[in-house]
This record gives sequence, C-alpha cells and structure tokens, in this order.
Amino acid sequence: MPSLPEEETQPKNDSGSDQTSERDTNPPPPPSPQSQPPPTQTQQQSYPPVMGFPGYPQAPYQNYPNPPYNHNQYAYAQAPPASYYGSSYPPQQNPVYQTPPPSGFFRGILTGLVLIAVFLCISTTITWLVLRPQIPVFSVTNFSVSNFNLTEPVFSAQFTANLTVENPNTKLTSYFNRIQGFIYNQNAVAEEDFLAMEYFQPVYVETKKSVSIGETLTAGGEGQRKVPSWVGEEMKKERDTGTVSFNLWMAVSVTFKTDGWSARERGLKVFCGKLKVAFEGGSGNGAVLLPKPLPCLVYV
Repeated sequence: MPSLPEEETQPKNDSGSDQTSERDTNPPPPPSPQSQPPPTQTQQQSYPPVMGFPGYPQAPYQNYPNPPYNHNQYAYAQAPPASYYGSSYPPQQNPVYQTPPPSGFFRGILTGLVLIAVFLCISTTITWLVLRPQIPVFSVTNFSVSNFNLTEPVFSAQFTANLTVENPNTKLTSYFNRIQGFIYNQNAVAEEDFLAMEYFQPVYVETKKSVSIGETLTAGGEGQRKVPSWVGEEMKKERDTGTVSFNLWMAVSVTFKTDGWSARERGLKVFCGKLKVAFEGGSGNGAVLLPKPLPCLVYV
C-alpha cells in the first residue's frame, strides 16, 4: 500500500486560528487622543443670595418642590397662609372647642340669687303699699348773721339757723341721728368752699308731727379752715350793697321705724338756698326777712 506523502501526514497550521489567538493575547492599542471625546463639565446652577431674616418665611426657589410643613421652622405661633404650602396640602383649621355645660352647683347658686332678688322686690313693694313711706319736710323759720367781719385777715362771722322738721308719715316714726350743716356763700362753686360747719342735735319725730331744730355755726374760729380769698372779695362786693346771700346745706341720716317691721336707715341731702341777709347800716349784724317758713329741697 503506497504511503501518503509526508506533507499530507503533517497537521496543517490554520492561519485563522493563529490570528485569533494573537488577538486574544494582545490587547488592542489605545485610541488616539484625537478620537477621545472631551471631558464633560459639571454644570453648576447659581442661586440668589439669601436676603431674608431668621424667623420669617422665605419664598421657595424656582425649579424646586415646595418644602414640607414643619412647625418648628417658624418663630411665631401662627403659621404662614395656607397658600404657601401649595395645593397638595389642605388648609389648617383650628379645632372647635365646645364650652361644657355649667354644673348643677352653679345653676343652684344662680337660681338662689334670682329668688333672693325677686323676694326683695316683692317685700319692698309690699312695704311701700302698706306703709307708704314719705320723706321728711324741712323749712327755714329764721336765719341771722352776727359779727360779720371781712376786714381782718381771717373771715369771721356767726350764723344762726332755725328750722322745722316735719314727719308726714302715718305709720313710720323718724329718728334723725345725724344732721351736719354747712354755710356757703351763693357764689361758692366747690364743695370745700364752705364758710362754717356744725352738727345739729339729734331729734326724734313722731308720726304726723313736727319739731324745731336750731344751731349756731361759727366761721373763723380756732381750727377753722381759711376761706378762699376770691369768696371774700365777692362777699365784700355784696356787703357794699347792704345784703349778702347765703346757702345752707345739710347732710342728714334718718332712721324709719314701725311696729312689726325692721328699721331702715336712709341718707338725705337738704338744700336751703336764697337766704338773703340784710345788714343794719355798717354793723356786722343782719337777718333774713321771712314772712313765712322757707321750704327746703330734699334729695334722697
């Protein structure tokens, strides 16, 4: 059998496999510098400077979502308007607190006070219908001035006032436990500009009866307050005409009492005005000419 040629028995070298092995073992050469793309530069976005103050809400930056609600980021108790948070957040509403109903204890106290007020009104009405209380009547019967002197540094004079007090009530007796009298010039304005002050003696008046009271009020005595200079000037002008007018004010405390009823005390103010004193020539003595008692005004 003929033998194959030697060349045919040798294995053939595959050129394709050699090239593949060379590509696998040798890395590819790096690309040229011209073929590489330029490095990308990071784009930075600039922001406007912060111009606000701490504690005040800042407007959100553009292209950024609205910040979430945080109650600690505001320095004040009240949050910004609801429109600041955007439409995705519901508006904040304050809770409604209902006042609890009053307890039975307070309702009982209120009911008791109402009943007491109603009882007092009813008792006062019954008292007025049964007793029909009336205020006393005061009248001046005599008023005179002596030792009237305006030349000395301190004004001095003595005023004598006599009055009648009548109790018009038919079932209530009257006890006048305090009667304080003040003499004023008719031009006096302030309450403290009185010329003389004195207390009358307390007096008790039966029903449908009248009593007389009288007292001398001294001006310019020791411990008496000084009369204002402008009051003295006005009295000098009047004295030159021969007459000087005075007013008598009285602060009265009276107690009404009857059998079967509790006593009640009332305060009264009595005003006796237009007491025009006519002086005798250049002397310091004068009196009011009263053909009949001069009634006084009584204020409750």
